[in-house]
Amino acid sequence: KKGKLKKSALVDSVIYKSDDNKYYEQVGKEIKEITEEIAFDLPNGWNWCRLKDICSIFTGATFKKEEATTTRQGVRILRGGNISPFELKIKNDDIFLTEDKVKKDILLKENDILTPAVTSLENIGKMARVNSDMSDTTVGGFVFIIRLHLINQWFSKYILYLLSSPFMIDFMKSITNKSGQAFYNIGKERLSIALLPIPPLKEQQRIVAQIEKLFEQLR
Repeated sequence: KKGKLKKSALVDSVIYKSDDNKYYEQVGKEIKEITEEIAFDLPNGWNWCRLKDICSIFTGATFKKEEATTTRQGVRILRGGNISPFELKIKNDDIFLTEDKVKKDILLKENDILTPAVTSLENIGKMARVNSDMSDTTVGGFVFIIRLHLINQWFSKYILYLLSSPFMIDFMKSITNKSGQAFYNIGKERLSIALLPIPPLKEQQRIVAQIEKLFEQLR
């Protein structure tokens, strides 16, 4: 209605298993076989979907070095070093931009998932979730914000744990480009077509609860 979405963004893909035991993806009227892309069969009630069909993926603020300050005034800019596995860390040496340099739609919202877009090989797949709205904080241009269309904490946590799994980290490593000597660049377009196994919401709740229970025991 506001004209902010491209027409292509309104066309979801539908992935299904046909009677011939092969997997197909339908986008609009076009149907193609994707059996070779499917890593494993899913239980009844689960579905494969593309990451781009459940979220928006975008990077944070871009700025010149001289525009950033450490005065602790304005909008805090989080970088890759602020993201630990499953935890967002506020640091004393964080940098700040004046409010006029930051678009409001990239300020962090509850359920956003953050991950470095450019990072070292061992830090690919490092993810943290935003637990509540952060109206004075965003990320820098080398960090992805994954903002889910469905606003639900169970779904957000399930996607966080799924994207942090060895299965998904291997996928992310497979789509990187070397950027300089020690850094790897994850392409947004290639990340957006990642195939995710999605269970029903109640199953998501059970999975998340079990993972959090195990994390508590490990602590």
